[in-house]
Amino acid sequence: MYKIRRFSIVFLILLSTVSVYHLTTRRSLKIGDIQSASIFSEKLQPQMLSYQFLLEPSVTINAQARWTSVTFVKSAHANKDRRDAIRETWAGMKSYRDARFVTVFIVGRSTGEDDITREVRFEQERYGDILLLDLLDTIENVPRKTVAGMQWAANHLPKTWIYSSSDDDMLLHVPNFAYYIDRIILKTSPSTQSQAPSTINMPIMCIYSYQQKDPPARDPNSKWYMPEELYPGAYWPPYCRGGWYSMPVYLTGKLLRISKRMKFLSLDDVWITGLMRIRYLNELYRNESYPLSGMLDAAPLSLRTDGQLNKNIDESVSRVIVSHAWGNIAGRNVDVKECLRLRWKEWSTFF
Repeated sequence: MYKIRRFSIVFLILLSTVSVYHLTTRRSLKIGDIQSASIFSEKLQPQMLSYQFLLEPSVTINAQARWTSVTFVKSAHANKDRRDAIRETWAGMKSYRDARFVTVFIVGRSTGEDDITREVRFEQERYGDILLLDLLDTIENVPRKTVAGMQWAANHLPKTWIYSSSDDDMLLHVPNFAYYIDRIILKTSPSTQSQAPSTINMPIMCIYSYQQKDPPARDPNSKWYMPEELYPGAYWPPYCRGGWYSMPVYLTGKLLRISKRMKFLSLDDVWITGLMRIRYLNELYRNESYPLSGMLDAAPLSLRTDGQLNKNIDESVSRVIVSHAWGNIAGRNVDVKECLRLRWKEWSTFF
């Protein structure tokens, strides 16, 4: 899907309202064409060059594992109940078919050494799975938490490991995830018998939702609001929604370096899996063109509509990889911890 194709280069963003995002046309782009029109606007704040951590997780290497997946879960400071529910469900499944699974919770700090901060430190002492970022735990800082997790992964984990970004209201079907990763490894590994299957060439995998033609939210009341002056394009480039996406740790390092040359965007999933990805491809293939969907893979069920995602349609135990408890949406009164536990109980009877 992401082989290089030689087609003419077109603008990523036209200053008019004409859309340029149609995957079926197989058009390609140069990220330099949007220097004055989008995320390069001087009205945006520069990305921090490096993040500091107050607590770091204990992650060990198991040489016997076929491959290792490390999921970085963005979790609010006070959401201990969700972290406990995740530990008791999918994060408690440490291995499957000789593949290894590790979970790290990315948490920002509170304004002082209050009871919640002390509880987070206690969690770290007990579980060793907290990455405490020296940055206030606010909604505005969620994208920075994501990049901070990428920074820690790139600096501390083997490049062949698999990195995932997740929210703390997501549930992972570990066996189905393992089967999917195995298929992608075989699909992207060298075909010669002399070379063992490898994770290095894996793409960014949209586990939760693959968006090939998603318009920016123009309603100022929207959680995902994006004013036209910052992004005038009619559609975002193809990207993975942030509920869950995965990639090799090798690639997190590449995108991390890209992020330091780009302006900060409040929508971390679009920013990382859409715009950073395209800029990386542009620099990788300077004299060639490539499809807009290059280096992306749509996992099973990731092509569902918003309505299907809202109702968790088609999430039979044989098909689902992740399920969304919808605990981070305004107006929804959801007991996330109970949703995670009940769904896990349903799934685990089939493991």
